[in-house]
Amino acid sequence: MDPVCVVAHLPPGLDPGTVGLELVRRLFLARQGSWPDGTPAHPVNLPAASAIRDQFSREALGQGVRELAAYWNDRYFHGTRPPPTVASTEAMRLFLARTEGSVGYLPEADTRSLPEGVQRLFCLPGPS
Repeated sequence: MDPVCVVAHLPPGLDPGTVGLELVRRLFLARQGSWPDGTPAHPVNLPAASAIRDQFSREALGQGVRELAAYWNDRYFHGTRPPPTVASTEAMRLFLARTEGSVGYLPEADTRSLPEGVQRLFCLPGPS
């Protein structure tokens, strides 16, 4: 399986080297809503049935999509919504290109040529 890479349209001036796995985890679990410079962050997911999303969820968030459903049900009850979902990796690329402060994930092969403003931050180690 192709490694999954975290990609983002970072705010100007934010050093990509300062964005690590723990920050991405906090953004995707809605435990933090902004980048270190205070710019709002916009995490975005692929559909729940996507193998890429499940791989990202397991490797970055420590749980599969199904296990995270209970987490989001509880958070939703307390007024916190999960990140929005886009329909495909192409839609992910478009969302990232058009939304400063956005962060998502793509298969490594899809990160070799990214839209202007979008950069690959790091790739996850993959299943062992």
